[in-house]
Amino acid sequence: MIRKTPPILLCAFLLASQAAAGSRLLNYENRVVRAAEQIERIKADREYGDEGIVYIKRLLPKSEQIEFDGREVSVDNRWLHEMLDAYASEKDPQQRIAKLNELSGRLRSLDDHLRRAETAGSLDSSDAGEKIREILSRPAYQPEPETPIGAFLKKVMRKIRGFLGEVYTALTRLLERLLGAGAGSGWIGKLLLGLVLLLGVVAVVRLGRKIRRPQSKRKKSRVVLGEEVAVDSTSRDLAEAGFAAARAGDFRTAVRKLYVSLLYELAERGLIELEDSATNHEYLRKAARFGGVAAPMGYLTERFDYVWYGMSPSSEDDFADYVARYLEAMESVRLVNQ
Repeated sequence: MIRKTPPILLCAFLLASQAAAGSRLLNYENRVVRAAEQIERIKADREYGDEGIVYIKRLLPKSEQIEFDGREVSVDNRWLHEMLDAYASEKDPQQRIAKLNELSGRLRSLDDHLRRAETAGSLDSSDAGEKIREILSRPAYQPEPETPIGAFLKKVMRKIRGFLGEVYTALTRLLERLLGAGAGSGWIGKLLLGLVLLLGVVAVVRLGRKIRRPQSKRKKSRVVLGEEVAVDSTSRDLAEAGFAAARAGDFRTAVRKLYVSLLYELAERGLIELEDSATNHEYLRKAARFGGVAAPMGYLTERFDYVWYGMSPSSEDDFADYVARYLEAMESVRLVNQ
């Protein structure tokens, strides 16, 4: 029986059984790299977007079988297709770039997992079972679960369709009573029904406009590594938000906030410029020319990849180490300007 498995599970199977999967896993890893390259091309050439999305979906179909160790695993790439569809339907330019950066980060993280698995040694059978359970608990390469809002909207749409069906049936019966049997199925009856439904829709739209409350203007914001931040936010504001997330036990968000806080500190001191399209590794390359900043920021960038894009678990102790390197990086940034 073929089992449905997230791509990252291949790493655990390879760790437990290193031999037979080599070339097949390498082929999959190469296609992941090519997909990441296509994301970068889409970022550079907007007109290539539609073609690039089609190509990526061909590179990594929604489901594919990979054989190793005498077994077949059906790899689930639906998460990638759903993110590509979300990008294609997004209208806001900043959010489109943020989605591309998120896609690039996840593909890069997946490639890193695969490369490490290819070079790692075998695990003891007891450790392998625990490793598989730990990896399976990560949501990184699984389709996004339906949100409560999404489920609510689907429910509303089903009710609207049901209501319109009932209205159509009632109007058809009314026409048949007024004009005789079969009137509702004739072209005149269908035209009248269509006009009535159209007038109803127009009336509902107009009513909605009248009762719509005036909305306050949205505060201007910018997107940094997918994080929507108010333009008047400071490095300190972001750091405080990060520590608040950590106190609530959300270390993943805390890591993200502190990383963006460091980027804001670099920008506030004129060392880098924040760009909607820049990735964390591009920021690292820009900051690397400031000697003391490179080492701690390199660590923070790697952990950001691991925790945010790889959706790997993070503990309080992990976050404590992260904070120590964050403070080291912030101090190094301040020394650059002295």
